[in-house]
Amino acid sequence: MATPEFALPSLDALVSSKHKIVGVVTAFPKPAGRGLKVKPLPVERRARELGLEVRKPEKLTDPQFLGQLGTWSPDAVVVVAFRYLPKEVYSLPRLGSINLHASLLPKYRGAAPINWAIYNGERKTGVTTFLLDEWLDTGAILAQRDCPIGLDETAGELTAKLSRLGAQLLLETLGGLEAGTLRPIPQSDTGASLAPKLKKRDLLIRWDRPAIEVHNQIRAFSPVPGAGSKLGGETVKIYKSRVLPSDVFPAGEKGGYPGSWFYFNDKAGLAVRCQEGAVELLELAKEGREKLTGPEFARGHRRLADKTFELSA
Repeated sequence: MATPEFALPSLDALVSSKHKIVGVVTAFPKPAGRGLKVKPLPVERRARELGLEVRKPEKLTDPQFLGQLGTWSPDAVVVVAFRYLPKEVYSLPRLGSINLHASLLPKYRGAAPINWAIYNGERKTGVTTFLLDEWLDTGAILAQRDCPIGLDETAGELTAKLSRLGAQLLLETLGGLEAGTLRPIPQSDTGASLAPKLKKRDLLIRWDRPAIEVHNQIRAFSPVPGAGSKLGGETVKIYKSRVLPSDVFPAGEKGGYPGSWFYFNDKAGLAVRCQEGAVELLELAKEGREKLTGPEFARGHRRLADKTFELSA
């Protein structure tokens, strides 16, 4: 049971393994884009390419869908980035319903663990397989694998890395459950934290914070949905940045208002002041426009020195 691109390595790994996939359950796509066309979501598209049977129930408690699950009679249900499963579903398989989660539980329970781990400046995360129960990401842990987070790594880059690591862990978990060598460990609430669904206000850059926090926010939401700030009344999305050393400020300008721009390296670089320090803008774009480097963006804004990013509240 899965929907997004994050689940594709797991689907491919299962197909290539000794395990037999009796069916794939995914979400029904919503109309999107110009013309509001309905396009298959990543897991559905790959499953059909692989010739797998696909179901897209509107409600997981629908009697017809539950009947289909009973017909499939799975030994295990594998869940990767899907929705909440009712007890009628997660309690059905003999070996249980195994969820792959992109954090080291009990840290970052919830919908956006990768984003919040980066936002909070974590240097390490990982993947966890656990047995689903009635609560959110609280079930008994089956296996975990650590993964470092680079200082400049974006959510998109980390997602790709964790999706591959998670696929390997899923196969190890299924093998251990099948052999009877893997014992679930009840999950503790000690050290637990939440990773709630992203809201629009989370994406608004607060320049009146230290540069490292601004940098973490930018990479936490890159490439989607993208952290942004208002410039001259228009939203600018910033996708890549780096924290600058303190000696980059122009002579006599170590202070300055957070959100204001300045050039460094003989105008080869473009930076924004923060409450403490500054960040270089490496990749950004006006909303709906193509991405540009900092210098490219600046060349299109000749009066850049007269403009300042708004301090989002």
